[in-house]
Order: sequence, then structure tokens, then C-alpha cells
Amino acid sequence: MGFNILRMLLFTLWGLVIGLIVGFTAIGKGILGTPGLMILFGLKPVIAVGTMGLAGVVMMLSSVVAHVKEKNIEWRIAGLFSIAAIPASYLSAHKADAINEVLPLKMVVGVVILISVALLFYRYVIMKPSPRELEVRKWHLCISPFLGVILGAFMGATSISGSIIVIAFLLILKLPSPIAIGTTSVVAAISLAVAAFAHISEMHIDWNAFIGLVPGVILGGAIGAKYVRKVPRQVLRYAILVILVVAGVVVLLKA
Repeated sequence: MGFNILRMLLFTLWGLVIGLIVGFTAIGKGILGTPGLMILFGLKPVIAVGTMGLAGVVMMLSSVVAHVKEKNIEWRIAGLFSIAAIPASYLSAHKADAINEVLPLKMVVGVVILISVALLFYRYVIMKPSPRELEVRKWHLCISPFLGVILGAFMGATSISGSIIVIAFLLILKLPSPIAIGTTSVVAAISLAVAAFAHISEMHIDWNAFIGLVPGVILGGAIGAKYVRKVPRQVLRYAILVILVVAGVVVLLKA
């Protein structure tokens, strides 16, 4: 497809929307951004995964810079998770075509969204937890590599990263919301960067879409990460839940 300035601007606008959402919640790049590329712009599933995954690297890196300044990152968990996630994400991205033939991307996304909504609804609406202080125990560090293998493989094949990681950090490791979001940005950036190499080698990138997305995701991600601590934690929790519900409705309607 040739260069089209209007289409590029629309990609940039979509990147800005996704960047803002991800900056505030660490959710949205894959679970909203990838289906958006398929539904709004007509990209093939594997191309949408690769393109959004590569754009996600840029977006997550810009968010990481802001989260580092705000001290929102638990580096021990991030390091252990990433060491295990790197090979898993590369292998699954390399085999994305084969995986998509067996498990269609839209179906996978729909299932992940439904599970995510159910878990977070129970946590945020039924249990209504009070704000937590950061407490890292030995079992948190022991389980982090196992989460890295499982979630890394999922990220490479689907480009869905923030939603499943932040849910694991919130519900399993029980990190405070801002720390869960900041740490998710780090591990997602690392795993997506590795997966991006595989997607590029397999020619899963729409370069026009990528070039259009980059300015928007950088700006949006940086703004969201900078101001995430200024938003009440309960508002962040409900925002994550609402985003997933909207994504689930859209994907299920279009699947």
C-alpha cells in the first residue's frame, strides 16, 4: 500500500489514544491496539500483531523513562521476569503464523479479555481492596521467572502484553497499582523488543502503519506515565476494568 497522508495521520491519532491508555494503566497496546489495527485499518491479524508489537516497544520505552523518574518500578521482579520471558517471546513470535492457524488471534484476544474482566471485577468490585504498600517477599522473586516464561510466550504470539502482566502483578504478586504499572512497562518493553526481531524477520510489519503510530504512542505513553501517580488508585483500577470491557465487546462483536 502506498503512502497516504490521511491514513498516516489516523495511525498517529490511534497511537496517541493507545499511548495515553497504556501510560496510565499499562493496558491497551495489544488488547486494544492490535484489534484496532485489524478492525479500523483492515490489517491482517499477524501483520497487526507484528506492527503493534514493534510500535509497542517504542511506546513502552517512553513510558519506562517516565516511570523511572517517578520511581514506579520494582527492578528485582522486572529482571527475573524478563530473563525468562526473552526466549519464550522470541520463539512464539517466530512461530506466530503457525500459532495463528491453530488458534485464531481474535478468539485468543476475546478469551483473554473475558478472563481478565472476570478476575478484575472480582478483585476491584467484589473484594474492594484498600491501597497496598510495596512488599516484595522471597516467593515473589521465585515465581517471577515462571510468570515470565508463560506470559512471554503469550506476548510473542499475540503482542498482548500489559493487560496479562499487570493482572499477574496485581493479583498474584499483589503489587501496588502504580508499581505494577511501572514494572509492567519495563518487562513488556524488553519482551516486545525481542519478539519484534522475529516479527521483522518474518515480515510481519506494515511499515507505513508503524511510522504513523510512533509519534502518537511516544507522546501518549509519556504523558500517561508522568501523571499516573496523580490519579487515585481506585480510579486506575476501574479504568483498567472499563477498558477491558470495551475491548471485549468490540472484539466479540467483530470476531
